[in-house]
Amino acid sequence: MLAYREKDNFIYKLHPFTAVAYIFVVVLLSLIFAHPFYLLGLFLVLGGVIIASGNLWEWKPYLLLSMGLLVMLMLVNAVFVQAGSTVLFTGPRVPLLGTIKITLEAICFSGAMGIRLLVIISAFCFYTYAVHPDKVLKLLNKFSGKSVLAIILATRLFPLLVKDVRRIAEVQRCRGVKLDHGTRRQRLKSRLPVINILLLSSLERSIQMAESMQAKGYGSGKRSFYFRDYWRPRDWLVLIPTVLALAAGIWAALKGWSAYIFYPRLESIKLDQMVMVPIIVLVLAVPIILNWWWEKWPLLRSKI
Repeated sequence: MLAYREKDNFIYKLHPFTAVAYIFVVVLLSLIFAHPFYLLGLFLVLGGVIIASGNLWEWKPYLLLSMGLLVMLMLVNAVFVQAGSTVLFTGPRVPLLGTIKITLEAICFSGAMGIRLLVIISAFCFYTYAVHPDKVLKLLNKFSGKSVLAIILATRLFPLLVKDVRRIAEVQRCRGVKLDHGTRRQRLKSRLPVINILLLSSLERSIQMAESMQAKGYGSGKRSFYFRDYWRPRDWLVLIPTVLALAAGIWAALKGWSAYIFYPRLESIKLDQMVMVPIIVLVLAVPIILNWWWEKWPLLRSKI
């Protein structure tokens, strides 16, 4: 695995079902909400969880990518969407598009959708670096063991191939083979042995894996587990607020507070529609608070 790295903090000690449920609720709420304040609250609390898990540096490339997409989305939407009554800039006439009009409504709409994109990309970043992929797939073993095995082997294939290519290339360089010098034809010719060795090592690994599975009696009876993920009190402390956040989001959607009218004129911000924003942010911030307690009071670790 190239992305996941185990770290000693509260968030990494959660059961995989709890972590996946938290991510699922955040993504679902981001799809339910169109109001920019609700989306901004989700982004801030999710960013706090990522920072608390110790993945700030891993999150930065995702932020840069998301900000680039956000700027491009705002530019495209502002130029091509002519709706909106608050005109900020009127440009020349362009064939097929007509007169270019940049409106405040188009910019605000694209900004809100960009924040939603930030939330979703950040959620997948958190899943990539803070949730063990094999543990997540193991949750599905009870429903379809063979399919899960195929998924595990497929997801492990690319990282293993990358690792083998690096190892084989280092061995070839130690033998004096110049892999990165010469013309393109010479570089391609010097890398052909790397591909041959990679193919042979992959075949040998598949045979060894098949022999290992046969020796362990795979498919001969009920499965046993070398390591079990036990459900702890800390999982309830995170899962219950997560469910409450989902319930609060659904309640806000039913009341019509999650929606926001951008066109033809921006809807005025009503304070009574913002009631659920601090509630959702507070309950979703429980992992951040518990992680801080986890680091400050070691006695809490043995209790939860």
